[in-house]
Amino acid sequence: MSLLKNVFSKNKEESANPDQWNVVQPKLFTIADAQKAYYGYLYPKTTENPLTLPQKLVVDMVKTSLQKQEVRNKAVPRLPSVIPRLLRSLRDPYSSGRDYVKIIDKDPVMSVAVLKLANSVYFNPIGARIDDIERAVVKLGIEGLRSVLSAAVMQPIVQRESAYFSQTGQKMWHHSLACAVACELIAEHRGLEKFKVYVMGLVHDIGKITVFSELCKQFKMNGENVNPGFNAFTPVMNVLSPAVSYWVAKDWALPKDICKAIAEQLNLQEGHKISPYGHVLYQANMVAECHATIRNQNERQAQMVLQTLELPEDIYDKLDMLTREY
Repeated sequence: MSLLKNVFSKNKEESANPDQWNVVQPKLFTIADAQKAYYGYLYPKTTENPLTLPQKLVVDMVKTSLQKQEVRNKAVPRLPSVIPRLLRSLRDPYSSGRDYVKIIDKDPVMSVAVLKLANSVYFNPIGARIDDIERAVVKLGIEGLRSVLSAAVMQPIVQRESAYFSQTGQKMWHHSLACAVACELIAEHRGLEKFKVYVMGLVHDIGKITVFSELCKQFKMNGENVNPGFNAFTPVMNVLSPAVSYWVAKDWALPKDICKAIAEQLNLQEGHKISPYGHVLYQANMVAECHATIRNQNERQAQMVLQTLELPEDIYDKLDMLTREY
């Protein structure tokens, strides 16, 4: 734990910075509650058996190995080159949708992914079916196309499946996309760059995805008859995944404010002072976790979270639009 504390420690100068936001924790559904509910959603409790000795050794090995960049370079796919290009385009007044069309047209798989996203109710509220990339440029505009293209190239990195929990990769992807959109919606009210926080939301859980994939791979190689369950994944996720997200963001050379925001998510507590980007990510992640877990069980409690965080009451409805297509 000392290494993680060193990575995420805050100095006095940072804490005194007036350009920081105060973490407000909902009383009825706290940060810890949201995280517990989300892990229960990702890893159904098929077994409550304690870890076997070989499983404990696998967990310890993964904890140690992912601290090394050379291991992460093998465990994590490279950041698609289009992401830095799209981020740079924010500062380019001559950026053109035609440039993106050339990128998309070279990859049939990407074209399919872009069109699928472009036809969701959220990205295409007008409702006219989009059947080709040229029309997507016209209908979505530059901003919409940036978001759809970023999601399309990140989806294969996020949505990695497992023999143990068949839906976990898809659930992680839906959460990442929901978090990205929530980041965008919150940033709109605060004058922050919407596309930058959108990318932040897409990549924020790369640590969970990486730890999950590595554990699955190593458990499989171990060849035990006892499948790992909820208890095998959750404790190491709590400890390691925020740090891995931060390390991977730095490995990918993402903007410093995104890296810092991801780092600030470790051990968030009521009253913590965090950066504007860190605050957006905290709130968006909480909203996305509530949307996936408690909203269908307790609508009132889910709405209370939005009220406490002082967020628009229709944000869940907008996240619903991501899974609806024309």
